[in-house]
Amino acid sequence: MVMSAYPSIRERLFRLAPVASTESVPVLCIRFLLILMPLLVIGAMIAFGVKPVGMWMHHHRFILGASVIAACVLLNISGSSIGMWNYWLGHDMSTDVVWGTPRIMRTDEYVVGTPLAFSQSYSGYSYFNDLFGNKPADMFIVKDAPVLALAELFRPFHWGYILFGSSRGLAFYWSARLVVLFLAAYEFFLCISNDRRQEKHKGVAFVGAILIACAPLVQWWFAVNALPEMLIAIFVSIVCFDRYLGDTESGHRAAYAAVILICAGMFALTLYPAWQISLGYLLAGLILCIVIRHWGHIRISRKDALIFVGEIALFCVILGSAVVTSWGTIQSMLHTAYPGARQSIGGGLPPLSLISSVGTLFFPFKDYAVDSVTTNMVEASRFVDLFPLGIILAVFGMIKRKKVDVLSAWLIAVIALFSVFACVGMPLWLSKIMMLTSVTSGRCVVVLGVANIAVLVRAAAIIDGRLSWKQSLLVTFVFAVILAWANHAMYLSYIGRLLVVACFAIAGLLSFAVLNNGVIARTVVAPIVSVGLLVSGLSVNPVQYGSAPVTKQPLIQQVQSLRSENPGMWAIDDAFGSQLANLAVANGIHTLNALEVTPDLATWKKLDPNGQWEEIYNRYAFVSVNVVEQESADVFTLVAPDSFTVHVTPEQLRKLGVSNVLSPQKLDAMQFNGYSFERIGETIDGRTPYRIVQHQ
Repeated sequence: MVMSAYPSIRERLFRLAPVASTESVPVLCIRFLLILMPLLVIGAMIAFGVKPVGMWMHHHRFILGASVIAACVLLNISGSSIGMWNYWLGHDMSTDVVWGTPRIMRTDEYVVGTPLAFSQSYSGYSYFNDLFGNKPADMFIVKDAPVLALAELFRPFHWGYILFGSSRGLAFYWSARLVVLFLAAYEFFLCISNDRRQEKHKGVAFVGAILIACAPLVQWWFAVNALPEMLIAIFVSIVCFDRYLGDTESGHRAAYAAVILICAGMFALTLYPAWQISLGYLLAGLILCIVIRHWGHIRISRKDALIFVGEIALFCVILGSAVVTSWGTIQSMLHTAYPGARQSIGGGLPPLSLISSVGTLFFPFKDYAVDSVTTNMVEASRFVDLFPLGIILAVFGMIKRKKVDVLSAWLIAVIALFSVFACVGMPLWLSKIMMLTSVTSGRCVVVLGVANIAVLVRAAAIIDGRLSWKQSLLVTFVFAVILAWANHAMYLSYIGRLLVVACFAIAGLLSFAVLNNGVIARTVVAPIVSVGLLVSGLSVNPVQYGSAPVTKQPLIQQVQSLRSENPGMWAIDDAFGSQLANLAVANGIHTLNALEVTPDLATWKKLDPNGQWEEIYNRYAFVSVNVVEQESADVFTLVAPDSFTVHVTPEQLRKLGVSNVLSPQKLDAMQFNGYSFERIGETIDGRTPYRIVQHQ
């Protein structure tokens, strides 16, 4: 019944226009399985009780996690918004979408990340890919596409592409990162909520893991800038470090050290300083707290030291090999006009945004937009961290125990530092000393969210049983009222009366689940809250079956079929060509204007020998080609900080090495000096393939 009603539910839930589409049998079967699985869990909890089922899932969590990943790979489902290619080319974007809707604003994923990953299958997953213009593109150091290299050890979520191919590799990439992030967060919260290797406080650790893995911020940024990898690296390395210091068996310690170093490589290669630096503060404090926890009991044998030194040496060799191979790319990126250097001093983040995270749970179901290019659902998304409840509880717990908790104190210090930096700012000299010049105010919300959730989990474990249910209810009510008001004030035109009530209910239930350790909180409230967070988080990205929107577009398939009789490089004409060029390389088509991760100065110098427009093309950029009849006075024009257009005649295209053009223009009807275009295929989706012909 739910399956047959889904199209109507989808239109209402995600506020989409009705579409007449026939859904395939695989999509219907996958939707049935996705509905069946949670129903089976709920049924088991009703039949056997919440606690026994929860304990069983806890003991088998790694097997269950591996099973979920295997099922997603076998079913070939991912969270990619590649369905947007159908939309851009005039087809139904809901085709093969099992749940949710493709997100138009996630161009960094479906226009960049996924096509670049798919293009690697045509190069044999080589380090440099020849499909991108005249300059082989470095596929490892800047854009994390799958590569057959030693350093790929630090990017385990790419292994699926190499092992299973592009389509199921995409399924592995999405499912493995989500499952591992949840399990890593769960293990981390078990670690910090227990002073020794105990496994108490599973309920609050579970809620904490849901708050991390299903956070609006994590899901909106899921396939961009490697945020899940950063969090996984931190969580797993801290858990392994804690076990390394608590274990004395050399074999176990060698394994823990190896995992820690893999996490170190993973964290380093995310190459996004705005998050890395701020999270580095958090990581440094966590390491110190683990050392303090084990102080007086730490024993490192000579054998352990030798093994660790050997592993570090191997780590340096592997990471160094990537640096040496990509040294030219690194040097090129350091001298580009964009993205260039950043000198941030913080400031500008509205203080009210720190306590208005609950409202961002509604973003998947109701579009949020303001009169600003830089403020959208992605930029406004947050961790639902219940700030400042965790800090209040932590201080209360320390007063009750008459003892300072080092971990809570450090987390509070990190929250205070980055709250001040983000909302107030600091002088440039101080920002430089603290190495925060690469950290913008908007990116501070990541470390603030993670630290707030961590202190909340830690505080809930410390005050376990110290609040009666009446006290819990009172605190819950007051805090929920404050958060509901804050969300309404922050998103005045977005959070209406109904959503204010929803914010109050969500904040209240979540606060009560954390504050109270009673039967009702554990067996009723916590599961309800978790399901709500799960539904919201997993509705941000669609559940996409297969990869047909990338690999089965008739327009691109025609170009593929033409290559045997019309060899040579292609250019994609018109403004959308800069995006469509990436779809071409994803299908193995050598294309001039595919994404330039690093500028191809040698190619553009052919049109600009005096360097008049170098400031325009010396950047990370999407490149649009505009075919014109006469040479333009301005060959290059800057469209956006990461986009430029090159205006060229067929003669100039040949100078750049282009033989064929895909264009929405009627190029065979235009007049060129000494050149013409010959139509070589059918017009599909408004675009026609042409071959450049030179007249003698």
